[in-house]
This record gives sequence, structure tokens and C-alpha cells, in this order.
Amino acid sequence: TTRRTLTMGGAPPSSAGVLKRALKTPFALHVLFASGQIFVLTVICASCGVFAEPMRSRQFPGHLGPSMFIASIGVAAFVTDWHWRRRCKYEGRLSVAAAVVYVTGETLQAGLTKGRVLSFYVKHGLHAWMAAVVGVCGVVLLEAAPKFKAAPHVWFAAAWSFFIYNHKQPNDFGILMHWAATAWILVGAALRVLNEDAASGTAYVLAAYTFFGGQLGLTLAAEANRANVGSYVLAWHVLPIAVIIGYIRLFGPSSRGTPAAGAATTAADIEQQNAEQRTRLLLFKEEEPPL
Repeated sequence: TTRRTLTMGGAPPSSAGVLKRALKTPFALHVLFASGQIFVLTVICASCGVFAEPMRSRQFPGHLGPSMFIASIGVAAFVTDWHWRRRCKYEGRLSVAAAVVYVTGETLQAGLTKGRVLSFYVKHGLHAWMAAVVGVCGVVLLEAAPKFKAAPHVWFAAAWSFFIYNHKQPNDFGILMHWAATAWILVGAALRVLNEDAASGTAYVLAAYTFFGGQLGLTLAAEANRANVGSYVLAWHVLPIAVIIGYIRLFGPSSRGTPAAGAATTAADIEQQNAEQRTRLLLFKEEEPPL
């Protein structure tokens, strides 16, 4: 485009024009929208004094990271029409990467600050073991067969429930927020079993936000201000629903045209569906009785 413009005697495209076109791409919109959410959550935490004390500030990344992981899987489930193999590959790679990053980080921390690793995982490694479950679920997703593509979501939901049961909280705000997140994780897994991927994705976004809202600094601030527990939990449902609406408006069917049910949306998806169709035809021919 630039060469053609120069040949015709026109001015080369400006940096502002290139940036404007780049910002209109789906990837750029995802990055901007995600960055905006992180900014809003950071402002909320700062206004509640989360960063004023080390004990509270340490929980900010500890809740933001898992929330981003859960939300990433959720958002992809309801803004894309991927073939199930592509979705499993995306979720599997994301799960393995998240597990490796977390377990590696906690292992280094245990080794450098406490001088012990094995005993740490035996006595205090609750979060790392949960991350390990995420990792092995990711491996299964990468090797998923049609009948088992939803199974890792069920395993994750069950393990998450045990994790939250053993994750002690200092007040009712923390207890209810963590169990609200667990409820949405369970709903999301159940919807995956029913092949309702889009609805499952919205449940995971709700789980991500309620888990983030259950961090120590925010729940202590709510308790100090004598907030109503139920109101606090419901308030943390309003924001993710607004975010879901935003994603649907930006990336939903109305923004890209509504494909037919089960239709492939990329060349890779089309090739995958063609390959599966050829396999079914071959199996049918093999099973056809001779005349």
C-alpha cells in the first residue's frame, strides 16, 4: 500500500493513520479492553488501601493472575466460534503455561526465602498444587478426544471446590466471595458438559471477578466500612456482567456477522472439519456390507 501510494505521487501514510488502523484490529481491541479492566480494578484496590500494607498488597497479583487466566478462557468461549479442537488447544496451552509460571515462581520463592522446597509443598503448597491440577488438565485438553473435551473442566471445578474449602478467610466477605466464585466455576463446568460453551464462558468471567473481589485487602476494607455482605457480593456481579455486555458488543455475532450453527470460522477450522468428514466417510465405507 505504501509503495503504491508513493508511486502515484501521494504522501505516505502517517503514523497516526497506521496507529488508528492498528487499533481497529480485534487483537488491539482485546488488549485495550483488557487493559481498561485491569486499570479499573487497580483503581478500586488503591482506593480501598490494598497497596498500603504488604500483607494486603501481596494478594493483589495472587488474585489478579488467576482471575485473568479464568477470564481468558471464559471470554474466548463466548466471543469465538472455534472448532472444539482449536478451543481445546487454546485452553490447554493457556493452562499449561499458567501452571508452569506459577509453580516455577512459587518453587523459587520457597527455595530462596525459606531454603526448603519439598517440605513447603507437603505442608503449605495449597496454591501450587491447585496450579498443578490446572497444568495436568491442560495436558488432557491438548490431547482431547470428542467424548472427553469437557472432562478437564469438571476436574478443575471439583479440585477448585476442595481448594476453596481449605482456603481459610478472615471474615464473611472473603468466605462468600470465594464460594460465589466456586459456584460460577461449577456452573461453567456443567454448561461445558452440556456443550453450551458460550454460556459457560460468561460463567467463568463471573467467577474471575468474584474471585478477584475476595482478596484480603478488599474484604477487610469492606468489613471496616461496615458494608452489607450480600450487597458486597452482588456489587461484584454487576461489573463482570457489564464487561460481558461490552465483549458481546465489541466481538459478538452482531460485530462479525452470525455464522451458521457449528460453522467453521477460520481456514484451520474448515480444514479440521473437512478432515473429520473424510474420516467419517472412510469409516462408513469400511462398515458398508458387500453386495
